[in-house]
Amino acid sequence: MSRAAITGASGYVGSSIARCFREHGWDILKLGRRSNPPYELGAEPRIDWRGIDTLVHCAWDFTLKRWPDIERVNVRGSVCLMQSARDGGVKRGVFISSLSCFEGCRSMYGRGKLAVEAGALRLGFAVVRPGLVYGDHPGGMMGSLEKAVQASPIVPLIGDGSYPQYPVHEADLAELVFALSQADPPAQPLSAASGEAVPFRELLRRLAARRGRKPIFLPVPWPLILAGLKSMEALGLNPRSDSLTGFVFQNPRPDFEAAQRITPFRPLQ
Repeated sequence: MSRAAITGASGYVGSSIARCFREHGWDILKLGRRSNPPYELGAEPRIDWRGIDTLVHCAWDFTLKRWPDIERVNVRGSVCLMQSARDGGVKRGVFISSLSCFEGCRSMYGRGKLAVEAGALRLGFAVVRPGLVYGDHPGGMMGSLEKAVQASPIVPLIGDGSYPQYPVHEADLAELVFALSQADPPAQPLSAASGEAVPFRELLRRLAARRGRKPIFLPVPWPLILAGLKSMEALGLNPRSDSLTGFVFQNPRPDFEAAQRITPFRPLQ
């Protein structure tokens, strides 16, 4: 039986990928704080890689706000993990990046992912940049948006709601990762989504319609939202103002063709 080691397998995206591998008959080693031995991103990996055919690295510490901490834990920790897997004889691997990551990106999250991508490609890992991941019971960002449109009939919009989103179904993303775990890695990162640019307002409208709701949208200028998030951070609260930066300053020309040649991606209904 083939075996995959997966970090972040308890999270939304990681659990979808783990489920896909199991459905294909693979055994899964979850790497996390409760694994044996435990693994924590940023710490020295003490993992027995014998019998592991591929590593899928999904984990990311979103609690970190300062670049030195992001660079130490997420960037160096991720590259150290992948180097350890290579040294341990793991033949293939996939790093789960983000569509927020591209040359010239302004968010620290995107910059951090970009730095890890360079290490992943150097080590012969495939790199996948998913769009906004969704499913029948979404988690992550899509799950938060779905809760927001159910919580109140009035839904705030970032700006005029025109910012494009690129949804990708969790099952399609997982199949792409599974395919890459058994193939030579592409030389460049693969952007994973259907390619349909769904404006943020339309995305929220579709999410609300699935629950039989018709929200009233309230546009709010993004600089005002950013100021509020930074004020909350200054008070020791845990909003992610950096996420708003990535939302507003997006990749202007994502290319989905290479990933679509490997796996078909369904459009958002």
